[in-house]
Amino acid sequence: MGRLSSVLLKGVGVLVLALIVLSVVGTIVGIALSVVAAVLSVIVSLAIMGLFALAVVGLFSVLSGRSSPAEETDSERQSTDQPDPEERLRSRYVAGELEDEEFEWELERLLADEQRGRTGSGRASGYTTGNETRRLRDR
Repeated sequence: MGRLSSVLLKGVGVLVLALIVLSVVGTIVGIALSVVAAVLSVIVSLAIMGLFALAVVGLFSVLSGRSSPAEETDSERQSTDQPDPEERLRSRYVAGELEDEEFEWELERLLADEQRGRTGSGRASGYTTGNETRRLRDR
């Protein structure tokens, strides 16, 4: 019986060793799956929180009544894009459309209009520009 008990003892030892190895491998796989589940949980939570934040911002912008720049009308865009009369006059002078005397006369007229509280263009105030005067003379 000595030999049989030795073989049985070795068999039981191998079986116990196999069970220990399998339990270690199972534990490692379980830990890895737990880490993967935790990472996925964080990603999903962040995505949901981001969507919630976007919904709150969108709701706030709708309730506050502000419009985005893309929703501006053409007239609003033109009113913000138009330079003031002095800037238009300077650009015309730089472009060579006005001579020195015409530029000085128009600038004095604009400054006088601003002092009186009028900021309209030359046509609205009854004045004609140098180019318009030349066009009228050419007719």
